[in-house]
Formats: sequence, C-alpha cells, structure tokens
Amino acid sequence: MRQLFNWIAKIFLLTAVVSFAHANEINFSNVSLTPLEKSWALNADVQLELSPALEQLVNKGVTLHFVTEFQLTKKRWYWLDNKIVDVQRVSKISYQALTNQYRVTLGTFSLTAASLKQALAAVRTIEDWMVIDATAVELKQPYQAAVRIRLDTNQLAKPFQVNAINSKSWNLQSDWYRFDFVPMAQVPAIQVPTAQPAAQPSGAQP
Repeated sequence: MRQLFNWIAKIFLLTAVVSFAHANEINFSNVSLTPLEKSWALNADVQLELSPALEQLVNKGVTLHFVTEFQLTKKRWYWLDNKIVDVQRVSKISYQALTNQYRVTLGTFSLTAASLKQALAAVRTIEDWMVIDATAVELKQPYQAAVRIRLDTNQLAKPFQVNAINSKSWNLQSDWYRFDFVPMAQVPAIQVPTAQPAAQPSGAQP
C-alpha cells in the first residue's frame, strides 16, 4: 500500500514540474469527409502528445480512454441550428505486461503495437469513420461539421481523477475543429467484375 501511495505522489510531483504546454495543444489537419455508397466517412490527422505523467500512467497498466466527437448542423434563420448528427467513438490505449505490447482499440476495431509511440499514432489517425448516413443530409445543401477529441478522465481511478482536476496537463481536450460541408453526388460503389470460366478447347468434353 505504501508503495502505491509513493508512486501516486511521484506522479503528482512529475505533473507539477513538467511544462504541459506542448501536451495540451491538440490540433487537427487533413480533415475531410469522403463519400461512400450510403454514407460519408471522416478522415483526419490529430496532433496529440502525452505528458510524461500520462506516459508513466499507461506504462503502469492504466488504460487511457480518448473520446472523439463529431457533429453536423444546419443553420436555420428562424430558430436554433438543427443538429443533424451527433456521434462519438472511444479509442483506448493499454499496456499488456505479459506480452510487452500495447493494445489499441478504435471503436470496434483492435490492434497491437510494439511501442507507445506506435499506439499513439493509431489514435492520432482518424480513417474511414462513417459518421453521416446518406439519408440524413440533402445534396448540395450547406452544413457545418465539427470534430474534437478529449481524454476521458472520468474513466481513470479516483486518485487520478483528482489529479486530473488539479492539472491541465491531464486534461487533454482539443477545441472544436469546424468546417463547411456541402454534400455533392456520392461516388458509386466500385463493382468488381465476376470472374468468367476459361473457354474450353473445341471438341473438349465438359
């Protein structure tokens, strides 16, 4: 028990003395909505770094939960904006001591990574996340899309939640990244030709 408290105290001290400016800056780039057959998928790159305290936390076996939120709204002159889409996806990073690997969960998809750097790279890449159903929007109509990502500190153990409240280096949360979206004609699904049986030589028996 004393060892646990000593370790928690060490985490508190490390958080207090480390500058958190670089860790608290989360930015989006290469953000786009790609048309699929019956939906639009979100793609983006996220600039996200962990503070040394959070790196130690995950390496001690604590799972980090990141929540990515996406919203789509349509402006209305006579009332509040109409929220068309409001979805979120949870990404997790955990350390597996027995295999000395990291497990990454992206929604319903899971993978393993050899290092924390590789695990974090997977979380920083949003790829083919289907966020808009084709029936939810009208073609050639203007909408505003928004995306953000945050560390869900409510999933941490109680002692670490207290630390998260007192330290901004633990409160990783981006601002809303907003961009205009006008859905155009969707790209039809690519039809893969069915393989035809090879022609038999003349006179050959079937």
